[in-house]
Amino acid sequence: MLYSQRLKKPISPSVLGILVGFLLISTPCWAIPDFKVGSVIIDEEINSALTNWIEQLFKVAGLKQYQPHIYLVVNPELNAAASTGGQILIHTGLIQSCDTAAELLGVLAHEVGHIAGGHIARMDQAAQGAMLPAAAALLLGGAAALATGNPAPLIAGLSSGEHLFNRGMLKFTRTQESSADQAAMAYLDRLGWGSQGLLDFFQVIEKRTQMISRGIDPYSVTHPLTTDRIKSVEEHMHARSNAGMIPPPIEAEFQRIRAKVIGFFESPQKILNNSADILKHFSEDDRTYAKAIALYRIGKMPEAIARLESLIDTRPNDPYLYELKGQIQFDAGKHLEAIKSLEMAVQKRPNARYIKIILAHALLESKQADAPNQAKKLLIPVTQQDPDNPFAWRLLAIAHGKLNEEGQASLALAEEALAKGDDKMAKTHASRAKAALKSGPGFTRANDILFSQK
Repeated sequence: MLYSQRLKKPISPSVLGILVGFLLISTPCWAIPDFKVGSVIIDEEINSALTNWIEQLFKVAGLKQYQPHIYLVVNPELNAAASTGGQILIHTGLIQSCDTAAELLGVLAHEVGHIAGGHIARMDQAAQGAMLPAAAALLLGGAAALATGNPAPLIAGLSSGEHLFNRGMLKFTRTQESSADQAAMAYLDRLGWGSQGLLDFFQVIEKRTQMISRGIDPYSVTHPLTTDRIKSVEEHMHARSNAGMIPPPIEAEFQRIRAKVIGFFESPQKILNNSADILKHFSEDDRTYAKAIALYRIGKMPEAIARLESLIDTRPNDPYLYELKGQIQFDAGKHLEAIKSLEMAVQKRPNARYIKIILAHALLESKQADAPNQAKKLLIPVTQQDPDNPFAWRLLAIAHGKLNEEGQASLALAEEALAKGDDKMAKTHASRAKAALKSGPGFTRANDILFSQK
């Protein structure tokens, strides 16, 4: 199930394209979703698939020191970006617009090429060496906006620096783009996936931008012209005897998550009326999945559940069908039914921590006598695995509060504040936790939080 996630730390943009705008700081809420542009989305099914594919790319790129951290950003544009530490930002519009898994994997391989090439760090060095105060103003403004949630620094950075990049910096970034393209093709070959998808994606970009026919100065853009990139991929493919192909299970999984993204971010009316043949290339099951989500978004809960149940009949071991069914039941106020569905989802996928968060929320809302204890058992491991998830900490605080465990509740609220980047509130709750707990691991953790905030 999709929900918005607050980011604690700013994410450095890659040279693929600075994400102009700031990430919306939003608190997760379990309701019929209406995600704003810029929201960062957490979803177990989508994150699992993307992480699995990027892990394979990291392996062939020799990036053993990194674990992928995926941020799915609500934005209709075809874009992605790499950052330090194995972080990759992916626009929802990119997933919607890629017709095949090969296209998306080509873009992801390109981003991994940036990480493996150390391009993010070198971009800062190039900016300093070339004495580019305009670029620095843009980057620093963007970082401040990300850190504070206030767009004013970004707007100031844009107004002072937007038109002042010189050709030396642009040449540097074009060189990096070409390098990342070459690396991407090598990674795709090593996995046996081939570069056809990368070629197809560049051809889509060429059609959309129509840059070449309009006489644009090739030195006024940060990326190599698309025709040059197309030629490079074609030459690479021509030199290979084996074109490679995406394994059918990956293609099927991609189409499934693409149907899910379309279900959540395309117009529900267009989906249900099949306007512009939005769903024509999908399997019948994936069409049903997208339509169930569209029905859910417009509040037609029984119809949405009926479609999901038809899918469950043919795919009884699919955890994500039970997850979505449970979420719809939860939003319809049927908490006990939601718990049963979500428990089935967790049973089918025991390591799915985001599903456990939803289940814990349903338990706490159900007001069953043992619900707080059950929620604690779910949430304590989740918060240990994902300490930057503020909503998990909030639910854990509620569970402790319902059990009259005031010290532990205050400590969980302190952790929530840390995850949100609110150091002042973290210190306030940690002080209360320390006073209530007196001793033990919780007391020590509260003291650590207080010490770290001095």
